Amino acid sequence: MSDTAVVRHLEVTHLHQPSGWLSPGFVELDADGTIAAVSGTRPAAWVDAAVEQVDGYVVPGAVNVHSHAHQRGLAGHAEGGRGASEAENFWSWRSRMYAFVLRLAPDDFEAIAAYLYLEMLRAGFTTVGEFHYLHQDPDGQPYANPFEMSARLLAAAQASGIALTMLPSLYTHAGIGQPAAPEQRRFAHHSLDAYLQLVERLRAAAQGAEHPLLRVGIAPHSLRAVSAEELAQVVAAVAGTDLPIHLHVAEQTREVEETRQHLGASSARWLLEHAPLDARWTFIHATHCTPDELRELAQRGVTVGLCPTTEGNLGDGLFGLREFHAGGGRWGIGTDANLLPDPMLELRTLEYTQRLLTQRRSILVSAGDATTEQPGRRLYDLAARAGAQSLAQPVGALVPGRRADLVLLDSEHPTLIGQSPETVLDAWLVAGSPALVRSVMVGGRWVVRERQHAQQEAITARYRQTMRTLLARD
Repeated sequence: MSDTAVVRHLEVTHLHQPSGWLSPGFVELDADGTIAAVSGTRPAAWVDAAVEQVDGYVVPGAVNVHSHAHQRGLAGHAEGGRGASEAENFWSWRSRMYAFVLRLAPDDFEAIAAYLYLEMLRAGFTTVGEFHYLHQDPDGQPYANPFEMSARLLAAAQASGIALTMLPSLYTHAGIGQPAAPEQRRFAHHSLDAYLQLVERLRAAAQGAEHPLLRVGIAPHSLRAVSAEELAQVVAAVAGTDLPIHLHVAEQTREVEETRQHLGASSARWLLEHAPLDARWTFIHATHCTPDELRELAQRGVTVGLCPTTEGNLGDGLFGLREFHAGGGRWGIGTDANLLPDPMLELRTLEYTQRLLTQRRSILVSAGDATTEQPGRRLYDLAARAGAQSLAQPVGALVPGRRADLVLLDSEHPTLIGQSPETVLDAWLVAGSPALVRSVMVGGRWVVRERQHAQQEAITARYRQTMRTLLARD
């Protein structure tokens, strides 16, 4: 138990634990929202304590390792239209995304992010890693307050109550050896010093009392968008810290070929040979890594951030999940373009595409252990643990010392009738939706109760008006 006084007592009908389930489970929370103790029997000291009854299945909050908040406003507006053809791909989508980005004012950005984070919470995500690269004004110049757009994300996270790992992106090139393109002007920092100042500003915010759920990392965008020298400098600047390091790797074959042509190796191979890879690093996508590269990434402790819905939408390709997992690799899930932020949609898409690829079911299960025999539990646990590592957040399991991020699944929902603790996550995986999520706690505070968020109407109304205004600008 921690030294902070216990202030909350929860009696949970079914409580997820790393080794199985407690039915019931008894949880003590500290004043700072940390889990102080967990037991399967009612503690004697609770005799005179107020006890909160939590009826249903409680699982750890899901972790979203990769989000681009602004892209939520693009959902449904980049699926064809004038000029579309059978040759539509990632690169044609990217042009539409750039055009949308150039129209966003700071107020628009904050409104979209707040609504997105609200959606995430209601679906069961309690922590998000924001790979943030919308830094400059529409003309590509710094705002009077260079922290402007980052501050909007912090405000959106506070309004929703979600835990946030800010991953400001360093973006300086349109391709290896090429200057940033005009349409990328809002992404590019004008100097490495300016970028590092932003990182330090965010680190200071994370150390203050105003943002207790904030963590910070760095995100050199990719080997296409950051030079080898810049990558080395920014990594050196955070050496000796525990800051996470995220970057896009091998999402597209064109990217892999470009790095091979200019750097003499694929993107993953070059990083394996030139970067100090360890457990702080997360490779987003890693779609086109070879089996040898995946094996070495697993050995170095690198987490892979998979975004199956976005990868499917963009036609990226399929990740070598079985090979990476067999080598002991860690992977988490992200919502990337945020078309429909839902942890089980990401896990379902991941599982089903792998089933199609292998012509078998239950891809990662293993016999002999109740925590690994069911696909729903297996996928959920692996993603939560790896996500916590990737984002440097004290979550991923409901055990003492971790933050009290709880997701309560409604045992009376028709989809869960007749389910047991062993099968409830299977039901959520194959037949569920955010409607199964009844309540959500982040850091010991219920932010969603009975499917309602305290700021739900205001956040949603602001998002509606923002989107009407943005679309009217076309």
